[in-house]
Amino acid sequence: MAGKKVVRYRRKPKAAAIIFGIVLVYIVCFIVIYVSKAKVQTYEVEVGSLMNNASFTAVALRQEEVYNSSYSGDINYYQREGTRVMTGDTVYTVDETGRVSDILAQYTSGDGNALSDENLTVIKNTLTNYKTEYADSGFSAVYDLKSDLNATVLQSINENIMANLDSIVASTGSQDLFKTAKSDKPGIVVYSVDGYEGVTEETIGSVDFKKKSYDKQSLKSEKLITASDPAYKLITSENWTLMFPVTQSDIDKYSLSSKDTLSIKFTKDNITGTFPFKIVNDGKNSYGEITLSKYMIRYATERFLDIEIIVSGKSGIKVPVSAVTENEFYKIPKEYLITNGEKGDYGFLVEQSDSDGKLNQVFKAVDIYKSNDEAVYIKKTELAAGTGIIRMDSSDRFVVGPVEKLRGVYCVNTGYTVFKLVEVIDGNNEYYILKQSLSHGVSIYDRIILDADKYSENEMIY
Repeated sequence: MAGKKVVRYRRKPKAAAIIFGIVLVYIVCFIVIYVSKAKVQTYEVEVGSLMNNASFTAVALRQEEVYNSSYSGDINYYQREGTRVMTGDTVYTVDETGRVSDILAQYTSGDGNALSDENLTVIKNTLTNYKTEYADSGFSAVYDLKSDLNATVLQSINENIMANLDSIVASTGSQDLFKTAKSDKPGIVVYSVDGYEGVTEETIGSVDFKKKSYDKQSLKSEKLITASDPAYKLITSENWTLMFPVTQSDIDKYSLSSKDTLSIKFTKDNITGTFPFKIVNDGKNSYGEITLSKYMIRYATERFLDIEIIVSGKSGIKVPVSAVTENEFYKIPKEYLITNGEKGDYGFLVEQSDSDGKLNQVFKAVDIYKSNDEAVYIKKTELAAGTGIIRMDSSDRFVVGPVEKLRGVYCVNTGYTVFKLVEVIDGNNEYYILKQSLSHGVSIYDRIILDADKYSENEMIY
C-alpha cells in the first residue's frame, strides 16, 4: 500500500450553500436600502370626531343704567337682586334720621329677623359655588363671597322690616320716616357696579378682559349711603352681547371667520344654545362677538362668563389633513357604461383593431372607482388615452381622455401605496372626518401615509 498516491477530488458546492448565499445577499441589500431610505410615517385609521370644544372667558355687555341716591342715611332694599321691576316699583328707601331703626327695634319679635328657608338655600348655594370655583389665583373672590353673604342676611332683615312697616307707621303716626326711591322704567335690578356699564362693542379693548384687575363693588352689603353714591343698577334690555378675544390661530383652527352663528355652552351650568356670531377687529386685536336675546336675567349679576365653543358634533373616520391627496381619474359619461350579461361585470364597448386593421367593438371590463348621475371614474391604467368607446345601441362615440382629480389617501397595508377614495364630511386645520363604508374607500385600522403628497401610487415603501 505504501507509495500509493491519494487523489483528492474537489467538492461540488452544495445547493443549500448557494441558496444561503443568495438569501444573505438579498438580506444585506434590503438592509442597506432600508437604512438609506427615508423613514415612512404612517397613521392607523380610527373612528373619531372633532368635538374638541374651545374654552374662552367672555365679557358680558348689557344696556345698564346706574342710579345714584339723592339722600344720605340708612338704606334698605326692597327688591331681590336679579329680579324684574316695573315702573313705579319701590327699589329702596333711605332713613335720613335713623328713627326707623329705633322704632322697628321696639316692634321686632325675637324670631322676626330669623333667616328664611329661601335665604338659607341661597347661602348654601353661594358657599357651594365658591368651593367649586375656587382657585389659588383668584383669592380676591373671598371678598365677593363676604359681600354676597352679608347681602343675603341684610336682605332677609329688610324683608322682615317691610312686613311690619305699615303697622308701625300707622301706630306711631310717623308718615315721613324715610325717603322712597322708585324705578322710573322696567328692568332687571342689580346691586353692584364695576365700571363696565358704559363699555360697548365699539369701545371694548384688551384691558377690559383682564380678570385679575377686575373690581366689582357690591352695593347691597352697605348699610349707609351718601347722596350721589350709586344705589342700584338697572338692566333695561333683554338683548346683550358676549365678547371674547381671539387670535388668528383660534380663527383658523375653529373656522370662525366663515361662521355667522356659533353654538356655545355656558360652563357654569351647562346651558347650550346657538346664537348670531361675527369677528370684529379694533385695529390691534380681534374679538368674537356673540349676540343673545335670552338668558340675560340668568347671568345678570355676572360680568365674566366662561364659555365653550361647540366646534362640531360629526363623527366618522378621522385622518390627518396631510394624509389626503389627489389623483387623476378618467371621467367617462355614464350612458356609455354597460354590464356583461354573463358575469355582470361593468365595462365599456371599446374599439379594437384586429390583425387586418379592422375596428371591432370589444367588451372591456373596468373597475368603477366612483360614479354619480352624470359620469363614472376609472383609473388611468384601465384604458389608454385616445381609446374610442361606443355607446350601446347607438353610433355615439366617446374618446377617453378627460380627467378629474379625486381626493384620497395612500393605504400601505401590503407594503405598496394603494390609492383609496375619501369623502370629507367635516374638518379643521388638523383633521378630516370622512364618510364611512365608501366604495374603494379607506377603512378602520388601515395604515395610511401621513405625507401623501410625497408619494405616488404603487410605490414600495417597505
